[in-house]
Amino acid sequence: MSLRTRLILLSSVWVLLLVIVFNVTIYFYILQKTTMAETRLLWNKAQVVLRNPETLNPANWGKPELLEEFNEPDILVRIIDTEGVVRASVSTNDRLSAYPTYYRSYNNSLMVNEFGIRMLFVQVPIREQGFQLGMLELGKSLNVVSEWLALIGTGLYMTTGAVLGVALVSGYFYTRVLIRPIGELLDTMNEIRRKRYFVTLSPRHTSQKDELGQLGQTFNDMIETLREQDARQKQFVADASHELRTPLTVIESYASLLRRWGSERPEVREEALEAIHSESVRLKGLIHSLLRLAELERGEEDFQARYISLLPLLQETIDRLALAFEREILLDAPEGSDPACLGNLEQLKQLFIIVLDNALKYSKTTVTVRCEEQGNEVLIVVEDQGVGIDEEELPHLFERFYRVDKTRQRYSGGSGLGLSIAKQIIERHGGQIRIESTPGEGTRVEIMLPQADF
Repeated sequence: MSLRTRLILLSSVWVLLLVIVFNVTIYFYILQKTTMAETRLLWNKAQVVLRNPETLNPANWGKPELLEEFNEPDILVRIIDTEGVVRASVSTNDRLSAYPTYYRSYNNSLMVNEFGIRMLFVQVPIREQGFQLGMLELGKSLNVVSEWLALIGTGLYMTTGAVLGVALVSGYFYTRVLIRPIGELLDTMNEIRRKRYFVTLSPRHTSQKDELGQLGQTFNDMIETLREQDARQKQFVADASHELRTPLTVIESYASLLRRWGSERPEVREEALEAIHSESVRLKGLIHSLLRLAELERGEEDFQARYISLLPLLQETIDRLALAFEREILLDAPEGSDPACLGNLEQLKQLFIIVLDNALKYSKTTVTVRCEEQGNEVLIVVEDQGVGIDEEELPHLFERFYRVDKTRQRYSGGSGLGLSIAKQIIERHGGQIRIESTPGEGTRVEIMLPQADF
């Protein structure tokens, strides 16, 4: 069953239930008010009968003319003694007269429905000087009321049918308007699946200020995100293929050279082996960076956050790189401070290595690292007085395989993935990174990490 059919049926059933409840309420309300009005009329008539002194004297109950003045069409008036025997009666309706007597010592009203005929009875005790002598019973056949209620019932049935028909027809049209954007959304999704390219919904379905408009806008936003991710993935594959092709081409070339001349010319053999080894190391590093970046983006690595004191970690990283590069790296931190964060030790260590490695590669002077607390965050600043970066290059620094100077970075062993990995690590720790640079003056990298709350 389609969604449109279900909506039509559900809305029609709901409307039908409301109409039925409403009609039943109206029917029984009219019945109750009519019955109360007729009962009140009988009570008043009973009071009129009891005002006659002869009615209160049991010796007069056998007189045929005692109740004649109260005789009316479809009315029963009778007096019942304490033994339950009818002593006086007048009626023009055989059904009312045939109704059995029930002696009561209290006021009572009763509605009886036999064979589709409604009959209303009122019983009033006859008392004299505190003693009950008998009971006055008045009955009335509600033929007119029954016919009127039947007419009302027929009208309500017809109203219910008409409302159901209108609900089905209106449901057909309003669900058509309601389902149209969903149908177009489904057609668009099928078109994307069939043609393998991204299509967005038309503005007439996304400009509406309702839930369907929001659904369409969300779908378009999702498509745009998928389109960007698809473009980034294609670019990533193209860049990775290009980066992998270069060292493999070098290795293949030197392997061919080695096979042709390696046995005859030792200097060619040494050059080829050195180039093959160098490119193999570079290829291994590139593959490692690619795998590392993929793990971070997919979140596959087990991220076990723990309390990490940043100054010892920075000092350890600085000592290692200062020894490897034979350069001076200064660590500046306020005396007595102990900034810390919750994070992954190995990832933070890799982050600091990436940032410091870049600063050391593209500067010749001392690199300065400053670490300080700022409110609920820890600020880590790495500054160098190197070649710097042009302003138009700064927004692209965190893109994968992006190089400011491709020749220089290739010579220094860079793959263009370091800052992409660094950004992924910082985002996983809930931090931010910002780079400021002036060509010829140096570069400043600011890292903000949430401070551990202990």
